[in-house]
Amino acid sequence: MQKQELSYEDSKFTLDTYWLDPISDFDEPVDQPLAIICPGGAFKFQSDREAQPIAMKFNAAGMHALVLHYQLIEDGKAVYPLALQEMATTLNWLKTQSESHHIDLNKVVLVGFSAGGHVVASFNSIMLNPDERKKIFTDDLEVEPSANILGYSVIDMTLGWPKDEEWSMKISPDIYYWQAQEHLTKHGKPTFIWQTVTDDTVPVMNSIIYAQKMDLLEIPYEMHLFGSGGHGLSLSTYVTKHPDGGDYNVYDAKWWELCVNWMKLQEILPKF
Repeated sequence: MQKQELSYEDSKFTLDTYWLDPISDFDEPVDQPLAIICPGGAFKFQSDREAQPIAMKFNAAGMHALVLHYQLIEDGKAVYPLALQEMATTLNWLKTQSESHHIDLNKVVLVGFSAGGHVVASFNSIMLNPDERKKIFTDDLEVEPSANILGYSVIDMTLGWPKDEEWSMKISPDIYYWQAQEHLTKHGKPTFIWQTVTDDTVPVMNSIIYAQKMDLLEIPYEMHLFGSGGHGLSLSTYVTKHPDGGDYNVYDAKWWELCVNWMKLQEILPKF
């Protein structure tokens, strides 16, 4: 893994980059898809459980992976709109790296967990709409994502998380950014959604309401709601289980296999 520092205007942020090396046995290097991962952490921190283990899974599936360390609540700064500007900056940076790292720019997937899912869902809703994007990002978006993956994501900050309005105001004093589903348009990209109905931190209605809006707009989506398991499952295997306690749910771990198959259906990965 290598650290990469980028900036939007006078604000710096970092990426963890997990590049695939070209396979020397091939006559020519192959351009590979890429995933940009936004871990969760209540906008206070970013969970390592939803960073490297997820990136390595994408690597094993034949995809480059980046972990975006997006803006958190710190030093009096709000998350929005800076987190969206950082994502857009990252996407544009990929164009400068596509030749040296053999990136297929037509197969870039945004991946978000919990609070990081709010960043991804909001980007899909706001930043892919040119009329809304130009209000907060003056450059062209040179690389657009082709799909999204949302794991137990916050979608609407009035649907049970955060528990109080004060925290929502710290995330964004502008309530425009509170409800990702409200800004979704036909510009949105196909999305894979998964969560447990027993999530005791982010109510499952967050996933449902985003899927409902996608359905209304006829944007392709696939949603899996598992009947047991808590919040923050990550891979839901022993790999990402907290060593000091807590269970993982092998049944919920099926989300990864389902997700890989979905990416094949979207032609991000080679078909069956």
